[in-house]
Amino acid sequence: MAFSSSQLRFVQLVLAVFGVAFILFELRPSTHEATSPTQQAWSNLHDWDNFDAIRNETLGVQKVFAINLASRPDKRDNIVLGSSLSNFHVEWIDGVTPDGLDDKAYPYNWNRDTKATEYAARRAHVNGVQRVVQEKLASAIIMEDDVDWDVSIKVQLRSFAHAVRALQLQDTQEVPTQPPHSPYGDNWDILWLGHCGMSCKTDLPFYLTPNDPTIPMPHQFLPLFRDPPVFEGCERPDHSRLACAASEGVCSMFYAVSYRGAQRILAAMSVNPTGLADGIDTGGPYDLSLGRMCTHGYLRCFASYPSLTGGFYQAGSKAKTSDINQNTGVQESFASWGGVMYSTMLNINRILRGQPVHATWDDVDVPDIIPGDITMEKGAIYIPERR
Repeated sequence: MAFSSSQLRFVQLVLAVFGVAFILFELRPSTHEATSPTQQAWSNLHDWDNFDAIRNETLGVQKVFAINLASRPDKRDNIVLGSSLSNFHVEWIDGVTPDGLDDKAYPYNWNRDTKATEYAARRAHVNGVQRVVQEKLASAIIMEDDVDWDVSIKVQLRSFAHAVRALQLQDTQEVPTQPPHSPYGDNWDILWLGHCGMSCKTDLPFYLTPNDPTIPMPHQFLPLFRDPPVFEGCERPDHSRLACAASEGVCSMFYAVSYRGAQRILAAMSVNPTGLADGIDTGGPYDLSLGRMCTHGYLRCFASYPSLTGGFYQAGSKAKTSDINQNTGVQESFASWGGVMYSTMLNINRILRGQPVHATWDDVDVPDIIPGDITMEKGAIYIPERR
């Protein structure tokens, strides 16, 4: 009997599920209680759907936005050139300054002891999520204009998408019958891709991807505003990347937001914060309020540790490094911070010349590499032990 193409595809899928289930039964992680073989198999059904969308010019979401003040065209130059060399397209959200805001625009619960520039920065991000809602975008990335990313950003995001899809499937306990609309899954509000410290919900499953070649050694990490995530009985190996359900995060330099998430942020931070302010938005900076929304479950958030993206400092006056704080002194050289192994911004000229890129630090296993040679292994879900 001949099979139709759709019947053949279904048979192949069923065989793949049972085959992967048997393999994972033999090889499931032993340091923690892992998911059942069938659950592990669900996470491997990703191969038949839409991960290739991450290779497009919007990194697998509908639009990529960058926040920029009109007075800082130098930072816009960085993002325009860097994104062109990484083959993704950026649209712009105007930055906000305190003198461009009427005092009546401040939320009723804004902490007046906080800098006015902090609220201006928050307002720019809220304008970004407002745009997601207004344009009815299923999802978008919002970045700040001093961000830096690895030359392998699309490979990193594909690996991260595998991780967060597996975590979402773990929660639903249902074998998928069709691919989700987003390569990152359809049950998230925030994907925190760039931060300077974050915490995990340690009672929930997490995902470890081993041997990630884009993770620097721990001594190269900057001091962070949160302790590294730790799960009882399990520490992250130096070259393994963690993906988890995020609670608190600091710095909102690069994140994805879904349409549902954008609606909820707009409600909590501006339109109708009644009943939410005490537990979620305390009238502070954007990143801290966003982190509290993740902690309290108002938003469903996932994050990578270490951070996938970092920041870029230009040489010259340190005043150039921030539009919020009044920094003084001199930045002696161009620098990437936050843990980006193969910096796009520091390698601009090498990329333009078609040369291998150089690592941000010299004391790494592979100091020079061709971007196309960077690959990622598949990881696995771990379930924290319950006592």
